[in-house]
Amino acid sequence: MTLRDRGTIKWTSLMLPEHVQILKDMWNEDELQTAPELDEQALQELNETIQYAYKEQITITLHTFSDGSFHDYTGKIEHLIPHEQRIKFRTTENHQHLFHIHSIVNVA
Repeated sequence: MTLRDRGTIKWTSLMLPEHVQILKDMWNEDELQTAPELDEQALQELNETIQYAYKEQITITLHTFSDGSFHDYTGKIEHLIPHEQRIKFRTTENHQHLFHIHSIVNVA
């Protein structure tokens, strides 16, 4: 006979609702990742790659960071908006996205 340990779930009925919420918030914070810091050289390379991909209309993969997690988008850059530091991007699934330049971590 094996016992299934349900972790802290078995104790939630004995806790105050405020404590349960605090535990849930702690678990969610543990799952969040931190944004990588790009140095000046990495930013310059990223900018050059974005400019080239836009000019040549090459399909690229943008690696972005937002809301504590990383996301990948594959498609083409439709438009660069320099004064807003944003990129209008259309994925291969034909979805349109608007990215702030600082949310982009890498371009492949």
